[in-house]
Amino acid sequence: MSLAEGTGGSSSPESVALGEVLTFFGMVADYAAGSRPEEGERIASLAAGMAKIAGLAQQQMDALYFAARLRNIGVLGNAAFAKGEPLTEREAMMQRWDVPADGARLCERIGALPEATADIVRWQAECWDGTGYPDQLRWSGVPKAAQLLNVARTYAAYEDPEEALTTITMESGRSFAPEQARTFVMWFHTFGGEVESVAPPYAALHADRTPIADVLDMLAERIDAHNGTPGRAKRIAHRSEEIAKQRGLDADASRQTALASLLFSIGELRAPDLESAQFDALARLGIETRAEHAVTAARLVAQCPYLSELAPLLRARAEWYDGTGAPDRLRHGAIPIAAGVLAVSIAYDAIDEAYRSRITQERTLPIVRLETVAGTQFDPETVRALSEVVKARA
Repeated sequence: MSLAEGTGGSSSPESVALGEVLTFFGMVADYAAGSRPEEGERIASLAAGMAKIAGLAQQQMDALYFAARLRNIGVLGNAAFAKGEPLTEREAMMQRWDVPADGARLCERIGALPEATADIVRWQAECWDGTGYPDQLRWSGVPKAAQLLNVARTYAAYEDPEEALTTITMESGRSFAPEQARTFVMWFHTFGGEVESVAPPYAALHADRTPIADVLDMLAERIDAHNGTPGRAKRIAHRSEEIAKQRGLDADASRQTALASLLFSIGELRAPDLESAQFDALARLGIETRAEHAVTAARLVAQCPYLSELAPLLRARAEWYDGTGAPDRLRHGAIPIAAGVLAVSIAYDAIDEAYRSRITQERTLPIVRLETVAGTQFDPETVRALSEVVKARA
């Protein structure tokens, strides 16, 4: 099934690239929320299928598709999911009520999205009888597209299609509008409960309104908020670019290094603690944990065509120069230089953070410590490049 027919023609390369990054944003949020990797596409395809049966206008269908893909972005940084003080069950529930509204605010910052996307994200958890959240809308006050997204989310939460069918029909008139429940039943019996994948309506995006770099910066910002490390991604990305330049990497390799620096901490989203909180940046004790996070980040990025070239760099950032690292025990030249730059920049930031509040004379200690593992953990040339960068900024 395709949604692209009514969106004004075929997708431009710019809108496809932006659409891939937006889809990736939603996938990262799904991962942080504990959803299965394929769930976002399944919910979006189901919502689109029901929207076609319900006769929604094409603009509404396009907005619904992107709202379904981005439905969980409010999870990133939400206290019920993010790192921080443990919450009681009631406190966590109250924090989760903020997810749709927070997600809508993020969608409003992305001008490229179809106009109704933010509203659908905000009202995806509203109920027909007014007992939903965040605004307790009811009856026809809940837009049809938001109602369909709520139905699709509910269906995807069940392993057994028949059980989902029973639940949705029983909740008709309470959680779901009778009209949208009937739409779902019609879809269910037409397709036998099998969700048919749809082509993303990338042509509906206004790529000139939102640069891809802005979306990636927003994603990095939300990942840092989730991990409790404000500003870390941008610090590491800026430092990685400087080291890459000092090492003589070309513009494309420098760009890849900076992008990988923005995204490496995706692997830590579900971890209860940060690597730097568990292990010293130069300790062998943390190799397996770093490798696990590196593999997770690489696996997620590999699913985005626009960013897939970064996957090998992210996977290799836990390798050691002497071949005793993980996950693949790469050695010397087998480790991409950009991965080595990222690894050094991450380690420097973690060590510098520990010394940042101390007296001025100790500010050189991060470099001194890194120099002790040049040739074992890190490429000596990369450590020297970092030293030059730090001296130039002193």
